Amino acid sequence: MPKLICGVNEIELEDLNGKTINEAIRSHGQLLNIPRDNCTILVNGDETSDKDTVINAGDEIEFVKESGEKGLRAA
Repeated sequence: MPKLICGVNEIELEDLNGKTINEAIRSHGQLLNIPRDNCTILVNGDETSDKDTVINAGDEIEFVKESGEKGLRAA
């Protein structure tokens, strides 16, 4: 069963099988809090920028948010 991961949020759904990453983002992005921009996508640990990649049974799709900077910088 394919799995989507974004931070601590994770779902495993059979209906993701055969859909593209883009379709998965549209249908489950809000639930998983997937950012629209500044996000690295890993498919089974390998980075991809192709959101038209088809998700297969057993795939693990991880959305890695860009880290932010805390605090103020000295001028």
